[in-house]
Amino acid sequence: MLGAIEQLEVDVVVVGAGGAGLRAAYDAAAAGAKVALVLKGRVTASGATAFGVAELAGFAVPDGAGDPLDSPQVHYEDIMSAGQGCSDPRLVRTLVDEAISAAQDLERWGVPFITDPNTGKPLVAMGDFASRPRNRKIYHHGKPITVALKNEIEKLGVTVIHRAAVMDLLRDDNGVNGVLAVTAEGQQIAVRAGATVLATGGAGQMFNLSLMPPDITGDGYALGYRAGAVMANMEYMQAGFGTIKPALNIIMAWLWAFCPKFTDAAGRDLLDGLLPPGLAAGQVMRRKVKHYPFSSSDESKWLEIAATKAMREGRVSAEGGFLMDLRGVDESVLPAGSDLAVMWPISKEWLLKRRIDVAAEPLQIGLFGHSINGGLVVSGHCESTVPGLFAVGETAAGPYGADRLGGNMLLNGQVFGKRAGIRAAQVGRERRPHAQDHRAIPSIEVRTVSSAAAPVKEATRRIKQIMTDGALIVRDERGLQQAANQLAALREEIDAGRFTVNSVAERVDLSEASNMLETGAMMVAAALERRETRGSHYREDFPEVDPAQSRPLMIRQGSGAPRVAPGRFEEVMP
Repeated sequence: MLGAIEQLEVDVVVVGAGGAGLRAAYDAAAAGAKVALVLKGRVTASGATAFGVAELAGFAVPDGAGDPLDSPQVHYEDIMSAGQGCSDPRLVRTLVDEAISAAQDLERWGVPFITDPNTGKPLVAMGDFASRPRNRKIYHHGKPITVALKNEIEKLGVTVIHRAAVMDLLRDDNGVNGVLAVTAEGQQIAVRAGATVLATGGAGQMFNLSLMPPDITGDGYALGYRAGAVMANMEYMQAGFGTIKPALNIIMAWLWAFCPKFTDAAGRDLLDGLLPPGLAAGQVMRRKVKHYPFSSSDESKWLEIAATKAMREGRVSAEGGFLMDLRGVDESVLPAGSDLAVMWPISKEWLLKRRIDVAAEPLQIGLFGHSINGGLVVSGHCESTVPGLFAVGETAAGPYGADRLGGNMLLNGQVFGKRAGIRAAQVGRERRPHAQDHRAIPSIEVRTVSSAAAPVKEATRRIKQIMTDGALIVRDERGLQQAANQLAALREEIDAGRFTVNSVAERVDLSEASNMLETGAMMVAAALERRETRGSHYREDFPEVDPAQSRPLMIRQGSGAPRVAPGRFEEVMP
């Protein structure tokens, strides 16, 4: 057991410091609330927004700058089309209507949108699944957003608790009243708050290969689920290709325009013998230019399906990778003056800085878990179904569905981070007297076990393997049921104390493993229930879209396993 618990009382506590969490903290403080921000690392070096696995990020702004025919209404229609019946239209409407003002906020704070060298105007590109170019580009992914917001929250006096992992939510019969965290030095901190905002990102670390930073372990999903929050769309996730070595980096969609050689570790064409009659590899790759993440909605799906099958057949390198050969490509396939032609030199320069020379040797690429399209069901002001508990960014469900438009996640964090902050400030002040009830808080335990127990890292390794084998890209009844059984068995081992916990760091590792396991169980349960193929969810045993299943799946706590059933957002959150 650790030492005494330090107490901190605020109106609002925000967990996570990516773009959404920082924005929520800023607007709550700007509304006059006393705010604490708790994060595992340090601001601008923690969370997915600042993680540098891409040279560019998109920020969707439907102002017509990229195409005069674009508008918030067209943006709305694009999102709803990609969502395929599984988005919350109310949240989508809010997102598109407030997108332009969100971009203006970033410009006011000095976030540098990239300009087109030919025109001097902001560079605007086509985003994944979009019908019109509306993505303003930011260099170094979303890190400039976190830098700008860090400066703003410092001005407002937000209390920042660095290098602290939230182990549990403080709650009673009336809802959530803050968090219990432990710092890297072993200090326990109970942050009592009238409003708690979960902004912990997704759960990309559930897979063997991930383009998410190490701290993205499904914490918000698991914390919300255990508190009784209703979840949705957990079967939908983004997965795609990235470089494995010498550095991690997203393979941007436009690279497929060159129709590169795409082979297994032995040099065998991955698409050979797999494509349906009449479909050529070039058609598949050119279709892939339209979007980075896997989607079953068009022919590009065969790239990730082929890669998954090769992985399961062991036709990969020791690092789990394939080869993508961009040497000697014909750059004339990129139209002169197009956004692709502008971004290609940027990509090459960025990769060179990471010791990846596309002109010298094939890229070793892998199939990575990335973002989750689901999360806690929330209102338009980001309140969950549990009083006092909010969720924003990738931790919340609704603005997306089966597929997600590129450029919408950074936008989402700003639009709904602002809304969450403003509403949390009000709720936090109203509920704070109740949250100050100083009843006993269970202390975090660090138990010493026998040397026969397995290291905690072994539990994490098993979760990653289970999810990669059973839930990455190609899914079927047998694989998903096996994954569900394996996760349940691992849960019993964790609960029985069969993993070594001799330090604070190992206790945090165990908490993260439990969170990944809980999140994985939700994803697998939802994927089992959705007996069709839709967007990013591909069931090899049910390869067609079933129009009767055009609605989200809601997930609630069950006895031993999540309860999954079709529902509507407006039924859960009127």
